[in-house]
Amino acid sequence: MPQQPARFPRMDGFEFAAAERVVRGAWPVSVLPRLREELHDASGEVEYEVLGRRDAHGRLCLVLRASATLQSTCRQCLGAVECALHTEATLLLAPSQAQIDAQPLRPDGPEWIVAHKEMAVRDLVEDELLLALPYAPQHENCPARDSNATEMGHTPFDALRGMLRGKNRH
Repeated sequence: MPQQPARFPRMDGFEFAAAERVVRGAWPVSVLPRLREELHDASGEVEYEVLGRRDAHGRLCLVLRASATLQSTCRQCLGAVECALHTEATLLLAPSQAQIDAQPLRPDGPEWIVAHKEMAVRDLVEDELLLALPYAPQHENCPARDSNATEMGHTPFDALRGMLRGKNRH
């Protein structure tokens, strides 16, 4: 069984941000269950930092930074592929979902979260890493890509295209 960290920090979001506190640390990937499910294996370590701040408009927010080198699964050959992640997000704090819903929708606008007295730092970090994972990771020079080509340098789709062309001639 993987060794568990002594504790996972929790915070009162508004108090943390207003006091401009900082929490930082590192965890093995094995203690992040949702992230672990998306990976080839649970090796590696996640380093994180959460800073309480006010944004340029005076709104309370959390600045979250996380980095890790993870073993993702290549979508071409299904082998392990190293994936270096470095993410930074500013999360504006709201007292309720209703306040977030009242904000105008802007794709380039800030990200809002509901703050409460027992916010789990681990969940915030894990959420940001999940969002940062590549959609379809693959090796730069994947051996499966080369093995899918025929002797003539064509892909199986080229053969299918040729069969469809032949079918349309009759």
